[in-house]
Amino acid sequence: MQATPSPRPDVGSHSGHHRSAQQTDDPSLARIEAFSDGVFAFAITLLVLTIRIPHPTDADANQGLLTLLTQQWRSCLAFVLSFMLVGINWANHRVMFATFARADHTLVWLNLLYLMVGVAFIPVPTAVLGAWLGNPNNQVVAAVFYGGAATVGGLLYNLLWWYGAYAAKLTSPALSARERRAHTIAWVPAPLVVAILTAVAFVNPEVAVAGYVAAVFAYVLPVPRLVALRQRRRRAQSS
Repeated sequence: MQATPSPRPDVGSHSGHHRSAQQTDDPSLARIEAFSDGVFAFAITLLVLTIRIPHPTDADANQGLLTLLTQQWRSCLAFVLSFMLVGINWANHRVMFATFARADHTLVWLNLLYLMVGVAFIPVPTAVLGAWLGNPNNQVVAAVFYGGAATVGGLLYNLLWWYGAYAAKLTSPALSARERRAHTIAWVPAPLVVAILTAVAFVNPEVAVAGYVAAVFAYVLPVPRLVALRQRRRRAQSS
């Protein structure tokens, strides 16, 4: 759940020609990204279906449209939270694959696993959270279910990065060790933070959900760029 800008301005400045050359060398990268974009688009579109549209023929229509719309605030909150979550993951996924020079069989299947759990499945806990948040007897389960799904998705994202960047060494030679480390430092804490918030949900689900929202919007910041800038400043001061 960790949003970062494209590495091109910060990480060796990959030009369009260089990116094109990468995709020519390994066309499977372009196909993986195209398929992934489709999954992201499908999942993020499904999120809006968690919000109920009141109709005049509904059994509770006599409560009035304004009342029925107001009652949807939990579903709207869950929609915004998950829309940002999926959007951040899409942006990070684009950043990650921009650093890869090639793909292998394992990367393909790890990417599919991540898309299944961390992207395509997200509309389910979103709908559950929107429906059950505020219910005294079940909101704990709803908040824990949501946080657990987001945590597993974040862990799988990091597994995908660790395999491609370190185990299989699939990144471009233009990506320096410092820049690789900046991405790792920026991405690793996210699932740990969400896991802590999920534990908080067992005690106070409202606080946990507020934490989910805060964490999502915090990761909109250009974290890797800030990490790299801090590292440069430290080196400049030590020299």
